[in-house]
Amino acid sequence: MPAIAFIHRLFFIFLLFFSSVLLADPIKLTVKINGVDASMGKTLLNGLSIEKQKESERLNKRYLEKLHKSAPEELRTMLTVFGYYQPEISSELSLDKDNWQATYTIDLGEPVKLALVDIAFNGEAAEDAEFIKLKKAFPLQKDQQLNHQQYEAAKKSILTLAMSRGYFDGKLTQASVEVDVPNHIANVYLHYDSGVRYRFGKTLFPDTVVGDPLLDRLLPYKEGEPYLDNKALTLRKNLSNSGYFDSVSVRTQRAERQDGQVPIDISLEEKPKQLYTAGLGYGTDTGARLSLGWENRYVNKRGHRLQADARLSQVTNTLSADYVMPFWSETINTVGFNTEYKQQDTDTSESESFAVGSYYKRERWGWDETGSIKFLQEDFDISDESESTFLLIPGISWSRTWADNTIYTKHGARLSLTLSGASESLLSDITFGQIVVRGKLIQAFGENSRFITRGSIGATEVSDFERLPSSLRFFTGGDNSIRGFDYQSLGPENSEGDVVGGRYLAVGSVELEHMFLKDWGAAVFSDFGNAFNSFSDPIEYSVGVGIRWRSPVGLIRVDLAKGLSEKDEPIALHIVIGPDL
Repeated sequence: MPAIAFIHRLFFIFLLFFSSVLLADPIKLTVKINGVDASMGKTLLNGLSIEKQKESERLNKRYLEKLHKSAPEELRTMLTVFGYYQPEISSELSLDKDNWQATYTIDLGEPVKLALVDIAFNGEAAEDAEFIKLKKAFPLQKDQQLNHQQYEAAKKSILTLAMSRGYFDGKLTQASVEVDVPNHIANVYLHYDSGVRYRFGKTLFPDTVVGDPLLDRLLPYKEGEPYLDNKALTLRKNLSNSGYFDSVSVRTQRAERQDGQVPIDISLEEKPKQLYTAGLGYGTDTGARLSLGWENRYVNKRGHRLQADARLSQVTNTLSADYVMPFWSETINTVGFNTEYKQQDTDTSESESFAVGSYYKRERWGWDETGSIKFLQEDFDISDESESTFLLIPGISWSRTWADNTIYTKHGARLSLTLSGASESLLSDITFGQIVVRGKLIQAFGENSRFITRGSIGATEVSDFERLPSSLRFFTGGDNSIRGFDYQSLGPENSEGDVVGGRYLAVGSVELEHMFLKDWGAAVFSDFGNAFNSFSDPIEYSVGVGIRWRSPVGLIRVDLAKGLSEKDEPIALHIVIGPDL
């Protein structure tokens, strides 16, 4: 009986204890660190156990006092990382009503500074220009304050550089920090023995729908060249951008390195041979749009492609076909043959044209270069006059885009230059030469605002302007020209007041945009310029406002614009969907 009473009493005590724990109010705690800058203070605070446990259900007065007692030692340990080995720390734990406050005041004392930074590279890396450059600009320098995080980062920079340059046998033979606390100085020793630098071995391609000769052209290196990690990354980029593969894996087989060479193993997953595309759209320049496309990605083992497209709208209908031969040579990226039928009906002209030609694409001086030659037969009606012209037109263009993001750009630009012409002595009905320069600049300011400006200038010299096809004349007006006016409705007029197009072009725009609610914003803008036959011709200009939405399919721009140079011009609606550049 006494034993049963004892058990009952013990059970009652435990019940009271756990009830008091469960029913007790949770402890409220604030932890502060004084005497250091905000950045260091945040790092120290996040490392303290008392800060980490302040939301814990286990936290009670006894546990709180234990954590508070251990905090100064934790702070001393963390401060050594920043080079402070003899700080003075005072601590205080107080209760204000129902809120506990733990305060730690730090006197950092004198920091430890680097008296010696001994960096040595042995092996082939000793003569490597990149290692010599690293040693000259090493992130640790004499008289610099000791920071163990910086030391670890500096040590890692040696190993990272070594692996990126093929020193796969390299190792740190000495990596240490010797601290003389009483004298507040430290010595750093980093000695690296690189061994030999490995070279690219065989690149092992799997069997694919394209042949090895084409794949070999994608290699940015030759077998036997010194290994560079960025060349292996370039190979992966080349394969991914080739258009033949859904997934690409490029592996440096370090475990299989021998005789100073390392093999590269490639895994590829091919895209389907046939690609079909279809799309619907709307633009105020073109009205409703329908596009259909087909592509044969693998015409043969050389990777040739065949493409056909149909683009239909209320203004322009186009049928085209391309035979593309990519990776033509080390200097020319692509050579192709194309043909196009085009029918266009605007407010100012009607035309029907057929073209066949060839082109090449390459990169030159950091610019994308496209050279072309085409036969163009165009029948066109402008005002009450009908003409038919046959031309052999060689042309060349250069373009370049700089952008942090081409879909929604905060800082970026696009610039292009196009030259074309024809001669009556070379199978053409007329002689002409034309130059067109187009540019666009986007510059963000503040968190949510952008300044956008664009411009186009062009000039044409022609032996018989009346026979110059409408597709080669300059017109303005429309979504991407001068808003507030209909598509291609502006330009020089004949004696009857009909717009017939011009020899020269000068168009510009300035716009301010601000995003108010995440993906929604507004813009104000002004467009100006015209197509001219004489620079004494009048300049057209407009102003407007618009709504912007960063939708999942790209930026949608809805603008209302008024042509100020024409008194009777109504307010025009413009809708454009697509990337900035």
